[in-house]
Amino acid sequence: MAHLVLGYPSLPDSLAAAEAYMEAGVRILELQIPFSHPTADGPVITAACREAAITQGVTVGDCLAAIRHLRERYPQQEMIVMSYLNRVFAYGPERFAADLEALNIRHLIVPDLPVDSALACRIRASATGLQLVPVLAANASDERLEKLLSDDFDFFYLMADFKITGSAFSLHHRLKTIIARIRAARPLARVGIGFGISTPEQALLAAREADLAIVGSALIRARNEGRLVEVLEGFCI
Repeated sequence: MAHLVLGYPSLPDSLAAAEAYMEAGVRILELQIPFSHPTADGPVITAACREAAITQGVTVGDCLAAIRHLRERYPQQEMIVMSYLNRVFAYGPERFAADLEALNIRHLIVPDLPVDSALACRIRASATGLQLVPVLAANASDERLEKLLSDDFDFFYLMADFKITGSAFSLHHRLKTIIARIRAARPLARVGIGFGISTPEQALLAAREADLAIVGSALIRARNEGRLVEVLEGFCI
């Protein structure tokens, strides 16, 4: 699962990067709508978001148009949209959800929105074909995990460790327990591990525990260095 920031360093450049991702064979394309203060992200993605949102002035509408372009060219590609609550709320949560559903987007990641909050329930009710993705750290309590597993979520995003994106890679020892509980309660749900994966070897370690390794900062860094195709070939084996 490969992540990029829409609008970085420009909308046309981000579309070209997205096409390179898909041509390389990524299983899921994760498209981030840029926000100026992405609190879960490290310096690489934060800089990309600020360039896109502030310098380039990329709007949610611009991003939806970009996703529409990608969907038309790659109708079978699985895509997930990621955004922070500020942009979703300003656009209109129900309108945002309905627009994503119309683009055949089935999953939405909003790291700073509890997936069972009142607002999240409104989003889910307004677009029944769109699922919110719980983002969990290894210190999620047993009670919290049990509550989420009693719902119908079919995709779980696990933070590899207590870090921001793009930091040094490590897998917290409790992830095995959390994944085992997800598998037991929701055997058809998929699990992705992200935060800090920067090499194919690290991606393999994550994929041995979960269904998907989620890579973001390393690919943005590779694009900045002119090595995107080479790095994608290393991951997409």
